[in-house]
Amino acid sequence: MVKDQVIVGYWARSCPVISPNQMCEDLVSLFRVKKELECVVVCDDSRHPSGLIMRGRFFRMLGSLYGMSLYANKPVTAIMDMQPFTAERDIDAQELIDRALSREEESFYDAVILTDRGKFAGVLTVNDLLNVSRLMQRTAVSRQMRTIRDTESMIGSINQSVEKVVEATVDTQVCSDRIAEFTEQGRNELERMLQLFTMWSETADRQQQAMEELTGRTSQADGIIRLIAELAEQCNLLAINASIEAARAGLSGSGFGVVAGEIRGLADQTKQSAAQITRLLSSMREAVKDAASLVTAGKTGADEGFIQVRQTENLFAQLWSSSAQNDEAAARLILASNEARETTNQIKREFHKLAAQMNETYAVRV
Repeated sequence: MVKDQVIVGYWARSCPVISPNQMCEDLVSLFRVKKELECVVVCDDSRHPSGLIMRGRFFRMLGSLYGMSLYANKPVTAIMDMQPFTAERDIDAQELIDRALSREEESFYDAVILTDRGKFAGVLTVNDLLNVSRLMQRTAVSRQMRTIRDTESMIGSINQSVEKVVEATVDTQVCSDRIAEFTEQGRNELERMLQLFTMWSETADRQQQAMEELTGRTSQADGIIRLIAELAEQCNLLAINASIEAARAGLSGSGFGVVAGEIRGLADQTKQSAAQITRLLSSMREAVKDAASLVTAGKTGADEGFIQVRQTENLFAQLWSSSAQNDEAAARLILASNEARETTNQIKREFHKLAAQMNETYAVRV
């Protein structure tokens, strides 16, 4: 049996089958002996139904004036219904009920003849038809109740999914807020780094200027030292000339010779000091040159760092903007999810109310 399908053939009940040649008086005897019979079916030798005789209509015809005289010795074909409601036993229950309810008033309460591939298989009384209709109603209500429960369960699953979406969206918004917070902190740190890089670059500029100035001063000092060395050389020559003249003068020029010797010694010492100062200045120029190279490299690094930090700041700005947009989208999603949750809850309540009403109606009908 197919689930929820009402099989008409299961309701078929047995009924006496008589031959078309059977006499009406014999049928009177049959009905009097079997008082529970509501009808008999007239079939040919192959059990194909050809007519129906309802007990009530049969006795009404025989009970009329001259009824027995007219029909007692005649075959049942004289009074049978030659076009009874006949249907195959596998007919759809709803179709059977619809056809039965559309009959004329005269035959509305007649039994329905069921056949199996054209051969007699049983009858359905009006009471049977009512039971079939009642069973169909119960089946329909049961199907509706099951559909309502399944739908209610599905709505419950949807509601659970919506709840999960709400939870996930709240978590997303929290993460978005934290990202925005960290991004803002990062932007502040980058701003301080930009200030430091700016200070570094400015300091490097001042150092470079100081180095250039120092290099210029060193060059000037180098010229002065050369001048001092030249003067010392001239003094040395003068001292040598003075010593020669003092030697020529004899005793009278001895004092002048001593002074000339001291001057020559001072000139030699001055030349040595000038040479040493020249070497020191040369070393200083090399050191200044190296320092200037380092300062230039440092300034280049500071400028590059400034550019990199500025680019990173732009990325952080984009990240902050994206985080703000994500936070706004999360807020809208939470609002929509809450509305969806309220809607599903309302649907669940309506389905629960509908199920209760149908249970109540079903109980009343039963």
